[in-house]
Amino acid sequence: MSASVELRTGLRPMLVVVGVAAGLSSGAALVATITLGWSLALSTAFIAVPALVAVGALSSTARREQQDLFLNRVRTGAVAGVLATAGYDAIRVVLEQAGLAVGKSFLAIPLFGTGLTGLPPSDPVAVAAGWAFHAVNGVGFAIAYTLIAAGKAWWWGIVFALFLEGMMVTLYPGWLRVPLTTEFLTLSVSGHFIYGSILGVLARRAP
Repeated sequence: MSASVELRTGLRPMLVVVGVAAGLSSGAALVATITLGWSLALSTAFIAVPALVAVGALSSTARREQQDLFLNRVRTGAVAGVLATAGYDAIRVVLEQAGLAVGKSFLAIPLFGTGLTGLPPSDPVAVAAGWAFHAVNGVGFAIAYTLIAAGKAWWWGIVFALFLEGMMVTLYPGWLRVPLTTEFLTLSVSGHFIYGSILGVLARRAP
């Protein structure tokens, strides 16, 4: 009886909570870096890694039907995250190339890499690590969203993305030492709108 109830109502709440925490953990590590002054490597080690270990342990002990549903949502979220992140980056490049907004869309990327590796921002290894962190953020956020909003109306993806936009606008200008200009907002809002639209459409199809 309990198994049939879980199937009708979806994932166990604890599995959802831990899965969402794991998906958001790289973002939480970045927030800790910006607000507390920790290195990104240290933040990731103490926040993201334990969260991933916890979700792995919890999901491995769940019932088979719960494992299947959880993994289906994770896969859907991961695919949505890859495509949404690509759209997020692409629209900002298009806007800059078209002259509709002038900014430095990817200024944070090498700084991510420096925080992870300790290498200068211009070092190719730091740049590669920065892009990897950027991708992990985009995919992790999408998995977290899909775990809690699978099957919901697509526009909830935009609401979620605009929440991320609010966090970015609050934290990035001071951290990057750039002014909060119209160009900055045009690029960031457009990127998050596209990200949320793609994510919302794809996550709606998740079981």
